Amino acid sequence: MKRILLASHGKLALGLKDTLELFIGKSDLIVAVGAYVDSTSHYIEEIQKFIDSADDDGAIIFTDIYGGSVNQQVTRMVLAAGKKIPIVTSMNLPIVLSVALSEEEMTSAAIEQLSRDCIPKVVTLQKEEEGDMDAFFE
Repeated sequence: MKRILLASHGKLALGLKDTLELFIGKSDLIVAVGAYVDSTSHYIEEIQKFIDSADDDGAIIFTDIYGGSVNQQVTRMVLAAGKKIPIVTSMNLPIVLSVALSEEEMTSAAIEQLSRDCIPKVVTLQKEEEGDMDAFFE
């Protein structure tokens, strides 16, 4: 499995890791960092530790908001380290779970495809015949 860093404002990353581990089990390969949870900047040290120990082809970083302060900080730190670790923003459970379970290399093309597959979808509400859930899965 790939090494994964989840970084967010507040406790979103921590909650996402907790939910992710319901599906895949506990893993030391997944690190969750919540920024601005308290008045310290301890989260920056945790991000740096992940980046320093990560291989370009064996790690991926997820952040919550494109262009947000966490995303900007992570991007600056990866660039400063001279690494080519992929950074994916607007993280959600489906894409993180897909990456965690995927055995293929996370190339730009693979990440782009997963991103398209894991975008939010609006559920169309319509009354179905009792017991008919086939339409839900179309």
